[in-house]
Amino acid sequence: MLIGHPLWMRFHPDSFLILQDYGLAHQIKVIDLKNNKVQKVIPEGRGPGEMVIGWGIDIVDKNIFAFDPQLQKIIILTPDSKRKFRITKEYKIDAKYPMEFCPLTKDISVCLCGFEENRLTFLDASGKIVKKVGDFPPFQNDNIIKGDNGIFQAVLTASPEGDMLALANKNIDLVEIFDLKRDKVMRLQGPIGLKYKVNDLGITQIVEPRYDNYFLIISNKSEIWTSYNGYKMEKGTQPSSSDQIPKQIFCFSWEGKPIRQIKLDYSFGGFDVDWSNRILYTLELRDNIPQIISYQLDTKLK
Repeated sequence: MLIGHPLWMRFHPDSFLILQDYGLAHQIKVIDLKNNKVQKVIPEGRGPGEMVIGWGIDIVDKNIFAFDPQLQKIIILTPDSKRKFRITKEYKIDAKYPMEFCPLTKDISVCLCGFEENRLTFLDASGKIVKKVGDFPPFQNDNIIKGDNGIFQAVLTASPEGDMLALANKNIDLVEIFDLKRDKVMRLQGPIGLKYKVNDLGITQIVEPRYDNYFLIISNKSEIWTSYNGYKMEKGTQPSSSDQIPKQIFCFSWEGKPIRQIKLDYSFGGFDVDWSNRILYTLELRDNIPQIISYQLDTKLK
């Protein structure tokens, strides 16, 4: 099967794998694990039912939420009785510069927006802003430069109930866990243990030292799983594809306790877990070709 250049992959509880693809005519590819049939949805474009750049997929109540930051748009797909996904809703996000999106429930979502004073922007079911909350991670010269989501880029995941939110930072060694009911935040420093500062380059601001750290993130009711790279970016050095893609997953509880580390033999991009059947699915780069690989967790975690 031609996969293209997928980054995100999600397991749907009705036995589907959902891939967000690049370089092909359709943004979303749905693989039916019961009959191996493939459905292609959301063509590339700027019109209704289309996306320019898909940037993240999530599943809530068996609905697929697909996000396009360039068009500031959400498309929701729902399976019918014949296991075909149809567009059931499409709306614009009423927020400037949305960078990452995560539905908490079918009615409330959260996004990270550039040039905002708050870490989190909450939206209702029509994409209207409900509230903005949260501070940015501290850094050495934060008395001179203000934090921003453009500086502290992160990937997001929510607990099934939508009352907890986890952010894994891409360029610093930090996981943030937000308890949305109690209005509390916990920050977990990772294995590198960096002290970092922000350099203002005029047109942009960057964190120093520069790392590719956390890559993608998923969760269930009790655990957070985030893929981790830990690659230090050196000036004048061009990293290879495998340098930029992780080979390991760190697992935490929602209370912030480290649980386990899973190491794989190959670099992988998207990943997700069938929690009921304890199967880990990965998009692995083997011989520079992306492939879907599955692992039985009862065997892998021994």
